[in-house]
Amino acid sequence: MAVKKKVTKKKVVKKKAAVVKKKSVPVKKKTVAKKKVVRTQTSPKRIRATPRRFRIVIKNLILFLILSLLSFLLYFVSNNVVYRDFFYLLFWILGLIFIAFFISLLVLVFLRKLNK
Repeated sequence: MAVKKKVTKKKVVKKKAAVVKKKSVPVKKKTVAKKKVVRTQTSPKRIRATPRRFRIVIKNLILFLILSLLSFLLYFVSNNVVYRDFFYLLFWILGLIFIAFFISLLVLVFLRKLNK
């Protein structure tokens, strides 16, 4: 049978220290020539108030109005405190989303009047 040598902690530490002491070779950075980029001036894209955008905004406006009113109704109907708090918070979140769509509808109406 072969006799196995025991590795002590001192030998392991010495091996790790030897690895750390090796000198690192400095890496040379490559220089890259910069290319000149000529940019043409682009005119900003005009935002138009299309009928498709009106349909999307009005549809979402009505949806969030209905959901907000439904949660407001459920807030008063519910008896449990947890449900009341949930519906109250839901009413405010859906109401703010409704206001955001209302503002976007006003912007679209303003854009339509501005183009004519």
